[in-house]
Amino acid sequence: MGGPTTSIAKAPPAQQYRDDADTDALSLHTTRDDYEYDDAPDLPSYSDSEAAASGADTSILPSDDPPRDEYAVMQLPVSNGWRVNNQNKVVNVKETTLRMDERLNDAAELYLYITTYLRLVPPKPAVRMRGWHYQTVHRKEKKETERVVDFDIMLYLTAYLPTARPADELVVEEGGWRPRIAANSDCVHRGGWRKTRAEGYKQDIEVGSEPRPDLVHWCKDYCDSKATLKIFRVTRDVSGVDHDYLRAQIEPLIRSTNYRGHIDISFPIEEKHVDIYNPHIINKWRISWVRYIFYVTFLWLITWPILFFSTAWWSVYTVNFCFSWQQSNGRGGRKKQYNSITEQAWLSKHANLIKALVLDRYQGDATDLPLGVQSSRRDRDGRTRQTGNANIDSAVNFIQSGVTAWDALSRSTGRDMDGWGADSR
Repeated sequence: MGGPTTSIAKAPPAQQYRDDADTDALSLHTTRDDYEYDDAPDLPSYSDSEAAASGADTSILPSDDPPRDEYAVMQLPVSNGWRVNNQNKVVNVKETTLRMDERLNDAAELYLYITTYLRLVPPKPAVRMRGWHYQTVHRKEKKETERVVDFDIMLYLTAYLPTARPADELVVEEGGWRPRIAANSDCVHRGGWRKTRAEGYKQDIEVGSEPRPDLVHWCKDYCDSKATLKIFRVTRDVSGVDHDYLRAQIEPLIRSTNYRGHIDISFPIEEKHVDIYNPHIINKWRISWVRYIFYVTFLWLITWPILFFSTAWWSVYTVNFCFSWQQSNGRGGRKKQYNSITEQAWLSKHANLIKALVLDRYQGDATDLPLGVQSSRRDRDGRTRQTGNANIDSAVNFIQSGVTAWDALSRSTGRDMDGWGADSR
């Protein structure tokens, strides 16, 4: 994974970016399976980056400065299995983000963007703990059952992933940062609407003798393609997290609070996929108010199949960030190595916080909360009493914290012998 070959010219200086489209969502997308998008938030303003103007040398970034994304980001939620029961979308994890910029139609610029940012910056894996119960309510002499979310806690694991610099290459292949280009025998999108293998290759049997194309080749292939609509996907995955162990340990931890509702523990990865769209007018319509016309008139029933077959996809580049990995022990065996912390140590570190947040019915990102402090809804809503006197404030907040703790204790033991959060009939 070095710099580009002489077949790609030096990237042109960065130009001023214009917000050409409303960036609410994709609606007429040509996606399927893991290419399903929901609405996207407003597009942030573009900020210039000195890295893009420096040329196509992948070692140009200072070693003490983290890489940054110089292109406007549109975040697109993806509906996957872990979100099946997520009716009240308090926690909204966006597994796919989108880039659309004229400059990325240049092969040198696209290569530079992938190698100096996308392959270096990890995604945001998380542990999501969600509890809910069904409650029967009476409305106009009718019984209705509705889902009530008791807690929805997100704890990110990004801090425990490896970090890479532009100069890092094959050395890190032994550790926890592994960029990979699709092999000829891999069934992936290679510039078409369906997944294929390279010509002459069938499953793991290699009949052809062509060398594996590098990233320079795929960037040129994407940019030179005459397809009207095209998408280049870079996937940043996370491996080495023992999901089974965490599920088996976290559920009884939540149950220890005397919770009797339904529990779902999942492991979403925010910003896992980065899709680079060519700035065609139809792609711009997908993220503008035009999509609502197709919603209301049901024209999407006609346009969706057309766009599905007319969109060219490339999904040939993956970067894997390892939470842990297997490494040779020098005696013919393998041993598990961790980049930062084991699952057991992470759980021990966060156990008290998880129980406190469950009892407090917390909903949201709790990654940056103090591990030794119980967080209450009063604190999150900014209603902690402040008088200006430090001693009085401390005393009042201490009393209020005591009331919150007593409330939580009462829910888990004593007054409610049947526990809390159970379905009501």
